[in-house]
Amino acid sequence: EHPAREHIIKAVTAAEQAATLTNQMLAYSGKGSFSISPLDINNLIRQNIDLFEVSLPKNIKLKLDLAEKIPVIEADHAQIQQIIMNLIINAGHAIGSHQGQITITTRVENLSQDQREFWEITGAPLVPGEYVSLQVEDDGIGMSRETIAQIFDPFFTTKEHGSGLGLAAVVGIIRGHQGGIYVESEPGRGAIFHLLFPTIAAGSYQEPVNNEPTKRELPSGPVSGTVLIIDDEPWVGEAVADILQMEGLETFRAVDGPQGLALYKEHQAQIDLVLLDLMMPEMNGEEVFLALREIDPDVKVILSSGYSEAEATRRFVSSKLANFIQKPYDFDTLTFRIREALVELMDPAG
Repeated sequence: EHPAREHIIKAVTAAEQAATLTNQMLAYSGKGSFSISPLDINNLIRQNIDLFEVSLPKNIKLKLDLAEKIPVIEADHAQIQQIIMNLIINAGHAIGSHQGQITITTRVENLSQDQREFWEITGAPLVPGEYVSLQVEDDGIGMSRETIAQIFDPFFTTKEHGSGLGLAAVVGIIRGHQGGIYVESEPGRGAIFHLLFPTIAAGSYQEPVNNEPTKRELPSGPVSGTVLIIDDEPWVGEAVADILQMEGLETFRAVDGPQGLALYKEHQAQIDLVLLDLMMPEMNGEEVFLALREIDPDVKVILSSGYSEAEATRRFVSSKLANFIQKPYDFDTLTFRIREALVELMDPAG
């Protein structure tokens, strides 16, 4: 395995967090949907520790204090990741330029009837019972009671505490998970954000039925081909190109629709497959797709988007898309989908 692969994957994972923001804001406004599945929150934190650390300046240390055993919760994994990221960034702003520490703590908590009032920031009372507790604590400048009362307002922001929009999204996501939140803070004494998520009652969760067709086995040997990557985030396109080149593929990169179309016209005979981002300025993915088909009605396109497949492909002629991959990328899935499409080109009968 190429030594740079791990670093490239981490870089792209960090870059692609922006792709989930639309879904989080839709969820906050009540117009979106959650993708719910069982989640071990400790595993989520450990898997994303590199991402969390690179979001903070060098003067701030990130410490983990995770419970040895934690019950599973039902949650949207990307949403919970974004909650933690928003709280870490907010804590980093509160610490500022001096040396500081942010501590992420998980515990199991049993909520009693008389404790419920502390958790009603979301506007919905919690049911007494077992919860997973998540705490994000900083040793920053702290907040007054007046500030705490306003920080979850979407229109409230302070230079010291960063974007109120991020904290408003936190409350919306917690509300969608039937969870709770409250804040402890005093000026000059840092802050602790306490979050609760209900655990899954034994036997209450049923694994969703997988209706996707079984993926056929791909040849284990090298697959050759040339992929045109069209993505308006240059670092994403560059990193994806590096990954595909490690897989033995040739690549072209474009940072917008017009450049992608120009490259396709110039190198049409070489390009076997197009990896196309949906959300781009100037020309969106749908417009680029239609223009590519005017150049070559048989063009093979894999669409990528932070939206779900159903939402992203709704306005496309699905039979003309080679495949779809949702952001943020799972690189094993990305390379599998691309290899799968290239194998299909070599052997259309399958």
